[in-house]
Amino acid sequence: MARFKCLSVLLIAHLIFLCLSACSTLARSGTTISEVGVTFRIKYQGAKKITIAGSFNQWNTEKDALSDHDADGIWSITILLPRGRYEYLFLIDGQKWLPDPSVSSMDDGFGGRNSVIYISRTGNFSVCNFSLPISSYV
Repeated sequence: MARFKCLSVLLIAHLIFLCLSACSTLARSGTTISEVGVTFRIKYQGAKKITIAGSFNQWNTEKDALSDHDADGIWSITILLPRGRYEYLFLIDGQKWLPDPSVSSMDDGFGGRNSVIYISRTGNFSVCNFSLPISSYV
């Protein structure tokens, strides 16, 4: 009986560890907003360079490079953006365009899809029909 309780405790501890690890990874991926700007994140293993191009930088493919300082495959950049509607895509190694998997996307008019975010005057961040107050990310 004591052995069964020990195994049960170990199993529960392992499940808690897995849940906390997953929550930590989820918290570090996806687009969020704070007082310092919009943090764009994408998980992509094996890339040498990831940039973001969109309506906020005139679709410049070189201006805004993401970084992956700890080589965990989660690339990010924080950009201060005024209120407005923005379309964007990630560019992987200068060749592969990807929409942001953490937000909604819209038809780009050329057979592809662009990620879309809205930033309102009241400090709200909106991903198409989904809106959260800025305090949710602080």
